[in-house]
Amino acid sequence: MANKYFMCKTDKEPQTYRCGETVNFHIYYRDEGKTVPAHAFQWLVAGDFGLKEEGVSDGSTGELHLSAKLDQPGFIYVNVHAVDENGAPAAESDTLFAGAGVEIEKITSSTTEPEGYQEFWEVCRKELFCVDPDPIEMTKLPETPLHPNHDTYDVRIACAGGIPVSGILTIPRGDKKYPAKVVYQGYGVKSAWYTYSDDAIVLCINAHGIKNGEPQSYYDELTKGRLAGYGFDAEQNKNPHTCYFKYMMIRAGQALRYMMTRPEWDGVNLIARGGSQGGVQAMQASFLIPEVTMIDIWVPWLCDINAASTGRLCGWGDFSGSAIRYFDTSLRARYITQKTVILAGLGDYTSPPAGIVAMFHNLRGERTLYLAQGREHIYTSPETETFEVKEN
Repeated sequence: MANKYFMCKTDKEPQTYRCGETVNFHIYYRDEGKTVPAHAFQWLVAGDFGLKEEGVSDGSTGELHLSAKLDQPGFIYVNVHAVDENGAPAAESDTLFAGAGVEIEKITSSTTEPEGYQEFWEVCRKELFCVDPDPIEMTKLPETPLHPNHDTYDVRIACAGGIPVSGILTIPRGDKKYPAKVVYQGYGVKSAWYTYSDDAIVLCINAHGIKNGEPQSYYDELTKGRLAGYGFDAEQNKNPHTCYFKYMMIRAGQALRYMMTRPEWDGVNLIARGGSQGGVQAMQASFLIPEVTMIDIWVPWLCDINAASTGRLCGWGDFSGSAIRYFDTSLRARYITQKTVILAGLGDYTSPPAGIVAMFHNLRGERTLYLAQGREHIYTSPETETFEVKEN
């Protein structure tokens, strides 16, 4: 049986509130689509610029009503969980992650372009193109009964930086030419995924150029050893050329170059796709490889990483003042002209919606942003609702 969960409604679309206007959150505790009682609800309302209120309310009706407002453009965050008579989290119960935006069309990025930003990325581009995207290894993998009309390969591709691109390539069988898609992964140490499409050739790469399809112990040992806390080393992050993410982004670009060499590619459609850290890779790689025709990302990380300096709720990782600014996606967006589609969670404070909105506003090409109510960075409520941001 699935856990009980929450559904959240606002009295109008949650991204359309104005400064000083009261945002009303109508929250329902749910079990298989029906509102059910709880002993009590413990709740938190927080927001940009210091907004914070918390408490415990009776849960006997299964409903909770909260309200808040902001006097500046920003976002409000709501977190609720059911508790038992002892004040402990109720068993088999999910948490609500929700929110709303206030005059979000006025939200701008606060992270400034560091000195030498353009020169750094031109060096990255030159390094990328110094090594041809040739396969070092290409192992055909066994067929799967679920996808009998695909050929699947474990591939390792030569790349600058001494670490190869490592991924799983899936190709539909047939004489057609197909769009090519590269899928990038979020933070962590894991094998590339098997990603099948009847309408595209797809390469999913792991973030580190490591082996795919190994026992979990292999990835656990890397997580505890060589790749422990990767990207957060303060000494490495003093210089963009020693940041761990530099060659991750170059590998991301090399994966796209490789897909352009595939005989199955239609020669036109090239898609970069990923969530969280994968969204960072998709954005940076699409700058390095301008042939990309579409960027498809969700809950992208490192959006406006200096936002805390303006009083906004900030995301995961304190990178203010470090060379990680060179990888900030709100800065990169200023140079992105490709069609970009973004999904953000209104309850996501790993990749806060304000930072994603700031990045969205900086994009130069066709752009679409969806905000999901009841969505956290990973978790999504069974009754989430998604809203498209309409631009004037």
